[in-house]
Amino acid sequence: MLTLGSDDGHETTSATSRMKKFCIALSAILVWFAIPVATANAVSIGQTCTKTVLGTRVSIQVNKKPVIAVCRTVAGRKKWIRAAVQTLVTTTTSTSTTSTTIPEPVINYSDVVDAVDPTLHIMSIEGSKPRKFHLYISSRYVKGTSVPVLLGFHGIGGTGTTFNDQSQLRLFSEDMNFILVLPDGWGSEVEAQNAWNAGTCCSPAANNSIDDVGFVRAILDLLSKNYSVDSSRIWAMGFSNGGMMSYRLACDLSEKITAIAVGGGSLMVSSCTPPQPVSVIHLHGNLDATIPIDGGGYFDVPPVIAAFKLVNSANKCSTMTYGVRSDLTSETTSATCEDGTEETLINYFDQGHNWTIQWTKEMIKFLFAHPRKP
Repeated sequence: MLTLGSDDGHETTSATSRMKKFCIALSAILVWFAIPVATANAVSIGQTCTKTVLGTRVSIQVNKKPVIAVCRTVAGRKKWIRAAVQTLVTTTTSTSTTSTTIPEPVINYSDVVDAVDPTLHIMSIEGSKPRKFHLYISSRYVKGTSVPVLLGFHGIGGTGTTFNDQSQLRLFSEDMNFILVLPDGWGSEVEAQNAWNAGTCCSPAANNSIDDVGFVRAILDLLSKNYSVDSSRIWAMGFSNGGMMSYRLACDLSEKITAIAVGGGSLMVSSCTPPQPVSVIHLHGNLDATIPIDGGGYFDVPPVIAAFKLVNSANKCSTMTYGVRSDLTSETTSATCEDGTEETLINYFDQGHNWTIQWTKEMIKFLFAHPRKP
């Protein structure tokens, strides 16, 4: 009598595989039923959700098929919209001994272009009030050819437009062919002065824990989907509180921001260990009483030069050695990392808390000269 042998290992593997599939299916069912169920009469796509907490999700029936709806702000009004299927994006950071994959936050947002001013965008991010920014694309831009992106941040009480008036960035953007973004800070939403949440400064954005880093992340995501962006040249530039915001982006968004240019600002976060190196140019006035070079003042800033050195004090550029040189008009503190990342701070002896067009020229020259190396 012929006895057919059995492959116990194969049967065990098959059973394990079936169990895994069952668990995955069960998890999906549990996740689905964890979402509150609403009838089509109670909730429908496009209906207002004025009395509902932003970000609330419900399951509804659309054409007899289950759909997830989410309460979001669209063009200034709270509405139920169909939840987009999001793919988790990851970025990898490396050191000499380890490699770590860090999930990149997923941000749901919508973007509306103003009907009168095509450069004005109104972005609604899930859980937040709408934010405004101006977007300028050079007439020399050609789709398929990657160009740099520069985000310009105004000081307290300003707007993207007033910062352009100071810096004349639109002219440089057109002449040198980079995408220019001029966002407005947060404050006018509550009838206060616009400001940026740069850490311990500034009111009202910092006091209300406004997620300005998330705002910038959403803008960059929008640009990457619609334009050819040079990922080795994504820059933040700002004056005063806008300079503080640029520092925060270097610390908290180094996977995107490759270099920053700061005028009359300071680092306002307690720690700054960006996983990716960020080149820095900081121009300051030695007579600046608003943000004193030695620290203190109205905003109680840390000593500017010491804070400036914190940006790349860990990871790839932790061994940078700073040198100091002086002439009759200024003192320069600088260092270069082995991968080409550079930090330069120029303290002008006879200047106060004000921006000059020469600062714009000096900063843009530096930014173009320091792309992030692969």
